[in-house]
Amino acid sequence: MPSRADAHMHLFRPGFVDNLPESCRRVQPDEVTLYRALSEQYGVRQALVVGYEGEPWASDNNRYLAKLAASHEWIRPVAYVADPARLDVRLLDAWKEDAFVGNSLYLLDEHAVTALPLVPDETWAWIDREHWLVSVNSTGDHLAAWTPVLERHPDLRLLVSHLGQPRAVADAPDAATAQRELAAVCSLASYPGVHVKLSGFYALTEPGHAYPHRAAWPYVEVLLEDFGPSRLVWGSDFSPSLESVSFPQTFALLAEMPFLDEASRRRIEGENLLALLEK
Repeated sequence: MPSRADAHMHLFRPGFVDNLPESCRRVQPDEVTLYRALSEQYGVRQALVVGYEGEPWASDNNRYLAKLAASHEWIRPVAYVADPARLDVRLLDAWKEDAFVGNSLYLLDEHAVTALPLVPDETWAWIDREHWLVSVNSTGDHLAAWTPVLERHPDLRLLVSHLGQPRAVADAPDAATAQRELAAVCSLASYPGVHVKLSGFYALTEPGHAYPHRAAWPYVEVLLEDFGPSRLVWGSDFSPSLESVSFPQTFALLAEMPFLDEASRRRIEGENLLALLEK
């Protein structure tokens, strides 16, 4: 069985809710038990758990993940950063004590983007030195805000979620359109620490359950050309993805792509992330 590592998943107490009523939360079995069973079945050794506290129902997620990490070695959490301007070394030290391995930033609006330059350079130096992982959810031109940071710290290990969140499509775009959609992501490819997560395909195709999401394959081809197979990582986006696809479909779609050979899939499904986590 392949040795997999999940670069993007979530664990919430008492379960993912988003816009669903509380009665729809995954309480039985709880998310940790469910994911652990799936990981044993499909050979997932480690999981990068992306912290999120952007909604009231998720307000204690960092604390919850710290508690889980203390008792589950396979859980490798990244702490949610509510305000990048307040990110400092003292906070990072505290999160490191709680077994966090990085940070989770959601740069989805102008406020968050304008806060990024306010992070002290000593903070980025700490993140770089400690081989901290920075998971970022962002779209389009907002990713350009990382360029000044990466100019100073080109080895910063930035993991861009969900292919950089290009436009969802019902039909596969031509190569030129796919390249335009991913121009902001690919502009970061020259910095060796930047990786891209092949995750969230259900949000990139219309309808979301259109496995194996062929309409989004041109996006993967563009990323493969610019980043190569050694800087792409698979993410399940558990448990939100389960509203549209099954857990094994989140990685099985890679085997459907004729432009990915077996060696590349092994790297993407596990080897690349495991190497990052072991440094």
